[in-house]
Amino acid sequence: MKKVLFPLMVLLAVACTAGIYYLLFDEQTTKLFYINTVVTCLAEVLLLANIPIWSGEKMMTVRNAAVSVSVNVYAILIFLWTTVFTIAIYDSENESYKSLVIGLLCITLLFVILCGATMIGGETAEKHIKELNTAVSNRKLFVFSAQESFMNIKEALHEEDSDWKDETLRALRTIADKIGAMPTDKLSKHADIASELKERMKEIENMCENLASAENKQELQTKITRKTSKLKNYLVTIKTIM
Repeated sequence: MKKVLFPLMVLLAVACTAGIYYLLFDEQTTKLFYINTVVTCLAEVLLLANIPIWSGEKMMTVRNAAVSVSVNVYAILIFLWTTVFTIAIYDSENESYKSLVIGLLCITLLFVILCGATMIGGETAEKHIKELNTAVSNRKLFVFSAQESFMNIKEALHEEDSDWKDETLRALRTIADKIGAMPTDKLSKHADIASELKERMKEIENMCENLASAENKQELQTKITRKTSKLKNYLVTIKTIM
């Protein structure tokens, strides 16, 4: 329904505009009449053509929005210039349209330059936004993975009742918080470090899950403590790099 209704609205607007200009001009066969009618109808079509861009989420991108604004400005300027020429500049005795044509050409030239610049700038902005969104999503997954590993470790050690458990969980809680505080831009630039941190947390998680069934718990606890200490030192080291 929308695909049919919108073109009908555009045609109706153009028809109404043509009718208004027909009634406004005393002579409907002059070049000035046709120029005003065509330019105004063109401006209307350009303005109306932007409605789908602003009303659709899929089409509403930075580049499309920038180009749409440029088109709107162009449509308004050609209409205003034609109107000003008709009212204040046009000489009915000489019937010269040179100033009108020059003005329209200058406006069109400025529009082409502006539109090209906005398209290039829009593409760059879209690329930057896409990269930023990807980096934010990756960071969320990375932080979630670290927090999930900590919760799994906490669950795996719930039967333990010792000072070692409290110290280990306290250290791992600090590590998980430090990982969660890492800036998005630094994580995106150092994906290898993020992957290394994820693997080390997962390794400690697996060791904690195997603790309950281990033959020598004290030895495994020592290994977990050593791995936790190394991970803590690794975080201190990479802080100077990132």
